[in-house]
Formats: sequence, C-alpha cells, structure tokens
Amino acid sequence: MTATVATTRYAGSQAHRERAVKTLARGVATAMRAGQRPVPLAIDHGRGAYLVDVDGHSYVDYVLGFGPLLLGHAPEAVISAVTRQLRRGFTFGAQHELEAEVAELIVDAVPCAELVCFSTTGSEAVHAALRLARAATGRTKIVKFEGHYHGWIDPVFVSTPGLAPVEGKLEPEPATAGESGSADVLVARWNDPGSLAEVLADHGAEVAAVIMEPVACNGGVIAPAPGYLERALELTHAAGAVLIFDEVVTGFRLGLGGAQERYGVTPDIATFGKAVGAGMPLSVVAGRREIMELVADGRVSHVGTFNCAAPSAAAAATAIRIYRDGSPGFYDQLEQISSMLAAGLQEAADDAGVGLKLHRVGSLLQTFFTEPERRMDSYADTAAADSERSGRFSELMLDRGVMVLPRGWWFLSSQHSETDVEATVEAARSALAQIAREEG
Repeated sequence: MTATVATTRYAGSQAHRERAVKTLARGVATAMRAGQRPVPLAIDHGRGAYLVDVDGHSYVDYVLGFGPLLLGHAPEAVISAVTRQLRRGFTFGAQHELEAEVAELIVDAVPCAELVCFSTTGSEAVHAALRLARAATGRTKIVKFEGHYHGWIDPVFVSTPGLAPVEGKLEPEPATAGESGSADVLVARWNDPGSLAEVLADHGAEVAAVIMEPVACNGGVIAPAPGYLERALELTHAAGAVLIFDEVVTGFRLGLGGAQERYGVTPDIATFGKAVGAGMPLSVVAGRREIMELVADGRVSHVGTFNCAAPSAAAAATAIRIYRDGSPGFYDQLEQISSMLAAGLQEAADDAGVGLKLHRVGSLLQTFFTEPERRMDSYADTAAADSERSGRFSELMLDRGVMVLPRGWWFLSSQHSETDVEATVEAARSALAQIAREEG
C-alpha cells in the first residue's frame, strides 16, 4: 500500500498518533499497540464482533482487547450491570456484596479454587501468586519457561516471547532495560519434561514455584503435549514446590474451569484476568485453601485500592453467569466457529501457494508464515516464523476490514458469526494472493 493511500484511509488515526506522541510516551498507552501497521488505529467504538475507527471504517475484530472480550464489545447484559453499579458508586474503601458473589462463582467454576483473592491486572495477580508460593515454601527461586509471558513485573519479565530462543543451557534473559529482581528466576524449556527435571534436580531445594501458561498462548498457542502437565505437576511436587498455572489468557476462555478443567490437571494456584471481567479490569488468584490461608490470616500482605472495584465485580458476576449458564453450548459454539475460521484460513493460504501454518486451541488461534516442512512444536520453532510477512498480512487484512494482531494471534468471541468468518476468509484470500504476487 502506498503512503498516500495509508494517509488517506487512516488520516484520523494518523492525526491522533501525531497528537499523542507529543505528550504520551511512544504515542500509545501500552507497547502492545505500537506495532500495528501502517499506524496504530484510533477506535471510536466497538459493538459485538466489530470495531469502528475514527475514520469511520468498520472491522471484524480478532484482537478483542488482547483477549478479554469473550462476549464481544459492549455486551448489553454487562453494560446494564455496570451501569446499575456506577449509579451506586465506584469504590468505597469498604466491602461490598459483589466481592463475595464473584468469589463464590469462581470457587464453583475453577477446580483449584478453594479460596480466592482479587487484584486489578494479570501482572499483579502473578506477583501475588509468586509471593504466596514463597511464603508457603520458605524458598525464593521461581522456575518459568522460555517463551512464556507472565506480565511486565520484574521477577518474571525474562525469557519472554519476542526474545531469540537460546541453545544449550538457559539463563534468564531480561526483556527490558531497567529490569531487576530476576536473580531468583530459573528458566526451562516447556513441553520438555527432561528440561524441568534437570532444573529441579540442580535447584529443587531452593524452588518455591514452577509457573507456566498451561497452553503456551503468548509463544505461539502451543498445546501441552499429552501427559506433560501431569508430569510437570509430579516433578514440581516431588521437589516440594508449588505449581502455578497462569490462566490470565486461558481462564474462562477454554472452558468454564479454564485450561485446568480442559486438560484435567489441577495446579496449586492459578491466576486469572482478561475474560473474567469481560473487558473490565479485574484479576484473580485462586488456589488451595492451605496456601490461600496465608492471605486469610494476614501472614501474606495483599492490598490494593482498586482490588475488585464494584463496577468490575458487577461485570464479572454477569459474565461468569453467562459462561456458566451457557456451558457447554457456549463453548461448543466457540469451538465450532473457531474451527471454521482455522480451516478457512488454511485453505486460503494453500490455494494462494503461501506457506502458512496454524495452531488452534479452543477460541485461540495462531498463524505462522513459514516453510511447509518446518514443525511448530516449540518456542524455538514459532520464534523462527516470518514476522515481516505476518505484519504485512495484518496490514493487508486491515485494508480489507479485518483487524488481527501483527504477530498472528487471533481471539474469537461469542459474537463472531459464520458470516463474519466467511467475510474474514474472503479477505484473507485476497490478502494472501497479494502477498503471493508481491513475493513472486
């Protein structure tokens, strides 16, 4: 696309960007938005499966706020609940009845949840879970996995997606300048029982927790290998450590009970965010009573002005009931529409002669531009995919009315219809054909 076309089509977004960079660092409120091409979109509003930008263009949205909007944009039931609560007050510096209501709904839904505590963001929930694990074990070290993401906090903001995979022995690699606090972090390769066993054999007496995404969502939507989660739990417990599932992405999205329900493996602690509040800021730490009692009896401090703020709690109570009352049909429909999209995208790429591979776990998809013979079983595999072509594809899709992350990570909602998927696949056919011409 020429610069002139980009300037014309996205003039409003470009003007917003030029204004923002004068006072807002990098011109975006989170770095995750900065990579959109040709310019980070400025959105006017969203409804259902669609976004409308400030230039009036409509998009089928597969970003969904980076995952929280399992019910789509502006679901009426959630709006009604939040609006009722807003009229009663925002935050009180005191308790409110929705706190217990949301806690009860989570305990009923999530296998590991015997007690919960609330935070605002996924990063905060992870930080609280790590503190709990250290207090429960009296140890300090944390094992994380290469290519897994657990938020921006220093203790685990190492060896994250976007960093080059490492050959040989893994060491924590900082993902940002200014990082501090990772001296107690150990890194293993996920889906590789031998790698975890080796780390625990060397350091097991010092390890408080092993933390993982139970599906490696951020590093390529890589499903756990058969038996891997069970083996990881065995190894962790044999070392006297705590297993933490970071279900900030997978929680409530892959099933009412998250990935732990889907795969039948119950961790000691799990963190939740994103879909739990249907787009309102809320995160959760849920776990076994004997560990969570450390918060209950005050030995572990857990504070926060906005923890389970009433409007977010109203959204969560409404959303969880929708997930629960619609289950299993709610999730069956998500599986069907996601499967339809995955099959359509793969067929479109094959017809265009463009090397594309695709991972899907439930309503999470990941597309990779790569050689047909390359496997995509590990973070090293997914990191080797062609990021430039992926970014170009997202740019061409945006021109055709479809919004997808440049990194090729797709989220679906209950509001995406077969018609939306058909339109998306047709847009992909056109975009992939253009890529084939450009590379031919």
